[in-house]
Amino acid sequence: MIEWWLLLFGGPILALVIRWMVKVPYRPKLLHTPYARPGPWHYLKIISGRIWLAWKLVRHPRVLNVYDTTSKKYEKVGLVATELEKVWELPHELKNRESVDGLFFFGTDGADTCLKISIERHANRQAQVSLLLALPNGITYQLPGSPDTLISNTDGNECFNAGGIKFQLIEAMRKWRILFNGLAKRTCNGEETEIHFRMNIVWTAFSRPYEFKREFSRKLLAQGMARELWRGRQEWSQMSEPSLNGMDQWGAMVGTYQDSSLNVEREIYLRSLRQRRWGQRNSSTLHRKLDIIGACEDGNYFYLSATSDSSRLTHEVWGHLYHPNGFLYKINACNLDLERLGEHGPVPNHFSIRFAAKRRNYHAIIHLMPSQYENFLGRPWLHRSTTYPCHLTLNSRQGRVVFVATNVFHGDCPLEPEASVPYLSAPTRQPSSTELEKLVLLFDEEACRFDSLVGGKGSSLALLSSDLKKVPVECKVPAGFCVTVNAWKAQLKNNEEVGAVFKHLEDVATGVVEGKLEESCAQAEKLVSSVPVDALLQDCIREALQELFGDDAEQKRFAVRSSAVGEDGDLLSSAGQNITVLGCQGFDSIKKGLQKCWASLLSYQSVEYRRQHGEPLIPGMGVVIQEMVDAEAAGVLFTVNPNDGDPGKMVLTANYGLGESVVSASADPDTFYIKRTAAGELSVSSRMVGSKQSKIILSDDGTREEKITEEDAVALCLTDDKVLEIGQLGVYLEKAFGGPRDLEFAVSRGALYLLQARPVTALDAWTDFELRHEFDSPILTDSDYLTKANTGEVAPGATSPLTVSTTIRILDLNFQTIVKKQFGRLVDINPWHGGRFFSYQQNHLFINVIEAFLRDIEEEISDNIRAIDMAVFGHIITTPAMHRLGLQRFGVAGLRVKFNRYRTVFQDLFFNHKLVARAVKKFSDYSFPTESYTDSHKLYDDICVHLPALVEIGRVHTQVSRASAMTQLIAFIILLDGRKEWTPELYGEMAELFSSISNVESADVPVALKELARAIAASEAGKDFSKYSLEVASAWLEKDSGQPGKLFRSFIARHGHRSIKEFDFATETWGLNSHSLVSVLQSMVANPVSFAASSQPTKSNDDWLKIIGQSKPGKYRALKFFVPRSRNAVIAREKTKSLLIRTIHVFRMAYRKLASLLVRDGKIPDSNLIFFFTHSELQELIRANGVALINKANRRRKLYPELDALVFPEMSLGIPKPLQDSSSEEVSVADGVQLTGTPVFKGTVRATVRVALNLEEAKQIQNGDILITRSTDIGWSPYFPLLSGVVTELGGLISHGAVVAREYGLPAIVGCQKVTQVFRSGDVVVLDGSKGTITRVETSD
Repeated sequence: MIEWWLLLFGGPILALVIRWMVKVPYRPKLLHTPYARPGPWHYLKIISGRIWLAWKLVRHPRVLNVYDTTSKKYEKVGLVATELEKVWELPHELKNRESVDGLFFFGTDGADTCLKISIERHANRQAQVSLLLALPNGITYQLPGSPDTLISNTDGNECFNAGGIKFQLIEAMRKWRILFNGLAKRTCNGEETEIHFRMNIVWTAFSRPYEFKREFSRKLLAQGMARELWRGRQEWSQMSEPSLNGMDQWGAMVGTYQDSSLNVEREIYLRSLRQRRWGQRNSSTLHRKLDIIGACEDGNYFYLSATSDSSRLTHEVWGHLYHPNGFLYKINACNLDLERLGEHGPVPNHFSIRFAAKRRNYHAIIHLMPSQYENFLGRPWLHRSTTYPCHLTLNSRQGRVVFVATNVFHGDCPLEPEASVPYLSAPTRQPSSTELEKLVLLFDEEACRFDSLVGGKGSSLALLSSDLKKVPVECKVPAGFCVTVNAWKAQLKNNEEVGAVFKHLEDVATGVVEGKLEESCAQAEKLVSSVPVDALLQDCIREALQELFGDDAEQKRFAVRSSAVGEDGDLLSSAGQNITVLGCQGFDSIKKGLQKCWASLLSYQSVEYRRQHGEPLIPGMGVVIQEMVDAEAAGVLFTVNPNDGDPGKMVLTANYGLGESVVSASADPDTFYIKRTAAGELSVSSRMVGSKQSKIILSDDGTREEKITEEDAVALCLTDDKVLEIGQLGVYLEKAFGGPRDLEFAVSRGALYLLQARPVTALDAWTDFELRHEFDSPILTDSDYLTKANTGEVAPGATSPLTVSTTIRILDLNFQTIVKKQFGRLVDINPWHGGRFFSYQQNHLFINVIEAFLRDIEEEISDNIRAIDMAVFGHIITTPAMHRLGLQRFGVAGLRVKFNRYRTVFQDLFFNHKLVARAVKKFSDYSFPTESYTDSHKLYDDICVHLPALVEIGRVHTQVSRASAMTQLIAFIILLDGRKEWTPELYGEMAELFSSISNVESADVPVALKELARAIAASEAGKDFSKYSLEVASAWLEKDSGQPGKLFRSFIARHGHRSIKEFDFATETWGLNSHSLVSVLQSMVANPVSFAASSQPTKSNDDWLKIIGQSKPGKYRALKFFVPRSRNAVIAREKTKSLLIRTIHVFRMAYRKLASLLVRDGKIPDSNLIFFFTHSELQELIRANGVALINKANRRRKLYPELDALVFPEMSLGIPKPLQDSSSEEVSVADGVQLTGTPVFKGTVRATVRVALNLEEAKQIQNGDILITRSTDIGWSPYFPLLSGVVTELGGLISHGAVVAREYGLPAIVGCQKVTQVFRSGDVVVLDGSKGTITRVETSD
């Protein structure tokens, strides 16, 4: 019966459903809403859309994720950015009026600081820019033209530079520099003030790039597509393809800002989203757009975007979330509704959004703060963009949100459309072969605008002469022409004597041959000035004079001005390096001036200036021959204050007569300050009358100096009207060139003459703060913990930039690889994050405790964690707060984590020895023949090819170190045996665990030194060896044919690659400089007791194991299995470390060879400077101009000693602060003071203390001293034979100091906090290595 009922009613119902699904619904015109509505096919369209998008994702996968940290290809290991990443980051060509190319930064912190700064480049030298810095105290800084955002007359080069904002790419997808130096509008308590504002920020990535065009959520995009009316496959493609391409990336900003009116520089640290966009803008069809950038205190960062664009999708939602576990997830579900959130009224003060990412649900409650900031986009205004700083609650965690709502603007725009002035720049084409051969070029010839043909000054004058019709004031460029660089080359081409002198000068300057550069320059200068001017060139000069000046040429006065290639550029001004000859009259005088200019290129000051800046030593020179102006007054105008770049304070200096007295500083000129507002209004704000005791004027034989009358000296040489006229000219030229200018001018008979306009250099110079923090790793949250334990031993002090960019980055990549291998899909390798596990701050190396040690944890702090603390730190450091942070970030270890844990233990126990054996076989004699290289390009390329080998041995060492730590962890847990208290007896058992380790390479150093000292003492030179100078003693050991010499050379062969700070390429190892070793040997020979036979290391036995076996046989059997493996693991760790250091030394020697070649090529002034470039910068230096890089490297080198002297605490919460910057506690100096650490070898000794914080202070160690220091590495090993005990602030049971102290039977404790502060050299103490105490019994005088 039921079947009949189904047939009766089910058939018609099914037919109705099918008809409803297949019929084309009626779609009325959208008169009341811009949003498409879901139709009857909505769910079917969603399914179809998801299938289509899945196919599209397969066809178009991510293109930036090409790294493989285990690859043998340099481009893939993740050390440097790929070529595609560089292409994505660099400015893109603007092909038409609708093309855009933008870079956007949004940043916030937990204290209501909000930063939004962006540049969107448009065609015709225009850009849409914005700046908003909102501070917790209510003060805000914005661009002075806000709410308008259009800027014209931007820098015409392909760069992000507009409105005082500059974005400089440091390393693609990893690091950017953000600058602002200009006028800003400060708002405080409703009052607006125009001030000079500066901001210097370094942005560093901590997430991978998110390719939104290839990583979209199929679900969200299909939902947006399902709303629309479908007309075919082509429309599907249009709907699924954004009009813009690009990527998003999360990072951190560190920098400073300075309000000139307050004269205070303040620091900021913000977590930030960076967005890179390029393509075709959709401003005419964009109805609405919402952007929500959220930053939560627990390390969750999310971005949500909702867009209504009638040309594509009327309701599109997408986004991504960075989770503190290191993954960047796409948001695949969200209830954000454009129509309900502020579409028909103001945005509500409180609203919430629910979204999901990677099966995690998030509830964001957003509270708008009272302030909101408006910007208008386009001209006339098309859209209103409102920025709301907000408070955030994300799943009960607090945070901040930057909420940007962009809506169509329907009001009137009070501003008129504007266009950029004609751009003055060199032609974009290459010079033709005919132009290259010319000897003379007139200013009005297009070829004269090429710097490569006529030099910097000549090309600038040609540009100034090209178009002065639109200049707002009447001015002239005196007529003239240029003798080309080709003329210089032709003049000297066939002169063998000149060629030989030039070759000798270059060889002396680059150190190829010995000699005095000053003498070589003088010889070359004299020779060039004596070479007759080529006859053909003389004819060309006569023709140019005749063409320009006719028969009056012989009576006119000319300035013959040097114009070297590279002079007056954006990076290097070369001001005053080459001469100018004034007042030349007649052809012979011009010819002599030409010879003098040519010769000045070889002057010592000119050559040395170029050598110091890595410029070609003899670059070639053009010479300007220009009619002189018999000036009544002349001077220089800077369109910005050259001291700080303030565009609101133009600086003009002038004197009577020719401008030479101002340029050469031979007279004290008048100074005028011109106030410029953002609207372009000029006024003379102040005037300073200079003493002006003399002026330079034209004379019969050139120029002469003439005294100025007292009446003229006390008067200003220019009127305010003329000053403002010159100021207007400067403003126009700043617009025409697209940047600040340094103008030379002259005034004659009321007329204004323009003599030169060059860029103002050094405005973008790096500040000391930026250089201190440029390599800082981003810190995910303020609650992250960074430690110097372990890294304080292996990399004490500051590390050189070259090492940071290679070795340290390799360490972090390898740690990521090993963790990935252990945890599998639970870990994402992130080469873009510089310092995820090994973090560096102010060039010091730290370990991120949460990331490195708290990934595999239980609900409570377990014995595993305590055992790790003891092994690494020497004491318990994990607090409940740290443990909670680990749980929040990674969760409780599940079955997969535990399975991976035990699998890793099994592999480490039974297969690690094979890994070590392979490493020994491959890397014991690893090398490549760097000494045979003669080409710096080839050597650099081959270093890059070989770098994966350094990655490989680094990965082996990391894995072996992990295995060592794992076996020790198991042994510690067995020793703990359920005990909750960490008693001295337990510490003693742990110390005994490692007490009989032998064959540790670092412990072999003092043993070998003892044998060597014994041989020296027994030799003929033994009595006087300690009295030799270091140089004499070193030379004797190197040349001695007896036993001491053989032992010394054998020692260098085995350990010559080792030293203090041996991970650093800049370090001089014992093989490169043996003076530190020889100094220790001299001390040992002077104290025979230090190498007496009775001092041989004592080995502890395993009686303690037998004692345990008597009462706990199960524990005994477990220890009997694990103890030998723990000891072997330590030996393996030290062995692979030595192999790693040996391989680092191979690259050290390669970079040193590269440095010598770069000095030879004139690329760097001295070989030591190479260590203060990054590896990527060296490529740029070798293949292009390196002026800016050399200046930066010199600044780094100058700052390095300050960074190296910084001392940080063992544990830092958030951003590490040096100890001297924090308040120090009072420490007692009374007798009886006792500190406790972790015992690593038993024994008691009473002796004198020697506190040594570095090896320089260690030279004061006397035989029998107890060493107190922060930490030790192998560089300290030579001093151990002199010691009677060791105490360190840092280090655990397997640290270098602990291992070597046990090898020598020295009572020692580690992890003794503040011991270097409490005790002083000369104190008499009792060191108890059994209890882990050090007690002062007698205070030093």
